Amino acid sequence: MIFAHTLDKILRGEKWQTRRLVKPGEQLITNADKVAVVAKRTVYQTGKSYAVQPNRGKKAVARILLTGLRREKVVEISSRDAVAEGFISRDEFLETWHKIHGSNADLQHEVWVLEFELQTLKRANPTKR
Repeated sequence: MIFAHTLDKILRGEKWQTRRLVKPGEQLITNADKVAVVAKRTVYQTGKSYAVQPNRGKKAVARILLTGLRREKVVEISSRDAVAEGFISRDEFLETWHKIHGSNADLQHEVWVLEFELQTLKRANPTKR
């Protein structure tokens, strides 16, 4: 999973929630032990571990465990959820949302709210002698 704008917040333990735009055809499937977003394949699933990447094509720097999943509109973010996103306030989150998404920053757009726990940090390789 790519976190180009908020990677440092994850690595410092200040972010444990993220929002991803709902894409056409994606739906929420719930059963006794997991919640998943499915289109042609499973996109997100609770209980599954995901690599944390600083950008597309970059090596993973950590892993997160997806612990919760729900669907809501961007505008519905609460102050508490903004803090879980790593921001001081709801206003700061929404300002950053606009910067990241530009013309696609419609606050009525539905998003997947992913809750996660930081599992591991990848360590830099020691210098070879």
